[in-house]
Amino acid sequence: MIVFYKAGPEDVPLLSETRRKAWDATYRGIYEDELIDNFDYALHHRNDEKRIAEQEVYLMMDGERCAGYFYYGAFPGEPYKDFALCLNALYILPPYQGMGLGKRVFSRMREVCRQRGLDKFFCGCNIHNTKAQGFYRKMDGVVGKIDGGHKRRAEDQMYFEFYLGEEK
Repeated sequence: MIVFYKAGPEDVPLLSETRRKAWDATYRGIYEDELIDNFDYALHHRNDEKRIAEQEVYLMMDGERCAGYFYYGAFPGEPYKDFALCLNALYILPPYQGMGLGKRVFSRMREVCRQRGLDKFFCGCNIHNTKAQGFYRKMDGVVGKIDGGHKRRAEDQMYFEFYLGEEK
C-alpha cells in the first residue's frame, strides 16, 4: 500500500533524489542531457527546503522507497488568470505508473479545493511531455494557455485547468 506522506525538512534529500530519477525518466530528450546528467543537488536541496516551507509537499511512499511526489499551493510565478491553487508538481516513477496514484492525487486536489471553497485548480506541463498531457486530459483537464516556441524546450509550457465536478 502506497501512502502519501507529508514531507518535512528531513525529507529534502529523498525529495531531491526522487526528482533526479523522475527527470531522468520524464525529460530525457526534452531537457538538455547535461541538465539531467549534472543534476545540481545543492540547488535542488535549497529549492526543496523552500518548497516544504511554503507548499504542501507529499512523498508517495512504498515502505522505505519513494514512488513519487507532488506538491500544491500558490503558483510561484506570475498569477495564472484568477486561479488560487496550483498543482505545482506531480511525478510518479515509472514502476509505479498506472497504479492509480495520479487519480488519488487528483482526488486529493479536489478535496483541497472543497475545503478551501474553491471550484478549480490548474497545473503546468511541458509541451513536449505528451504522456503527462494525456493523463491531464484523462483527468478532465482543459488547456487554458500554451507558451511554446522557446529556444530551450524545457521552457515550453502549457497549462491545464481543472474544474470541480464528477471525479473519474
